[in-house]
Amino acid sequence: MWRRVGLCALAALVLTSRANSQAPAETPSAPPCTVERGEARAVAEVRDGETLRLDDGRMLRLIGVLAPRASDVGAPPGSWPPENEARAALAALVEGRTITLWHDTTRRDRYGQILAQATIGSGAERVWLQGALVTRGMARAYGRPGLDACTEELVRLERSARVAAIGLWSNAAYRVRDATDTDELLRAVGSFQVVSGTAHRISRGQSEVFVSLASRRSRDGSYAFAAVVPARGGPLVGGTEPRALEGRRVIVRGWIERRRGPVIVVDSKGMIELAGD
Repeated sequence: MWRRVGLCALAALVLTSRANSQAPAETPSAPPCTVERGEARAVAEVRDGETLRLDDGRMLRLIGVLAPRASDVGAPPGSWPPENEARAALAALVEGRTITLWHDTTRRDRYGQILAQATIGSGAERVWLQGALVTRGMARAYGRPGLDACTEELVRLERSARVAAIGLWSNAAYRVRDATDTDELLRAVGSFQVVSGTAHRISRGQSEVFVSLASRRSRDGSYAFAAVVPARGGPLVGGTEPRALEGRRVIVRGWIERRRGPVIVVDSKGMIELAGD
């Protein structure tokens, strides 16, 4: 069952953070990554758990976070409680307030939406919005090329929410998947997933490195799950090269694709984390 997080409690995050052992990590007051400060705008409307309409009519996509969506489970729009709760929680934080934009390398998407990190408030009361969302279990962290400056920090903050099973992490639809369950991962093709497994074998092709996270195939003979790392990607896990992952338990995030088996293409920082680090 979706564990509800009271909107008042979420809004209170702007001023304080819980201090007991089950509480998520404290949210940074500004993006703790290399991003460029941009303009300040008022929020006119919250469209969904990660999209805002600004006071000048432009749309802002909060980069680095992925909020729950009805399409995650094939539910009709507006009928999925995690999606509705995420939108309501974001609205409680930002609707009618001024936010400051912080830009990564890529500033707009192909639809013309602004892409940015965002903060609300100022001084001691300033809070990094993306950090607040993942800390409270209202979104998952993700990155993509040109938009991944903050991904590693967001993954670190998300880890606390996962361990405490708060927000979306209390819902089975968003559980961390087992890399050995090839059949389940094949059913999840096209969706964003977080997958955990041990790196059994590292193999290198012409342009990609394959990190196999399971040894057995599915009943139909499909290859076991693998993370596919572009050879040009270089260090991906805290400076660790893919070949050094063998024998270590890792957590991979991204969109499931099907090749000879289920894979996630890891093409940006923070998409692989060492479990337990």
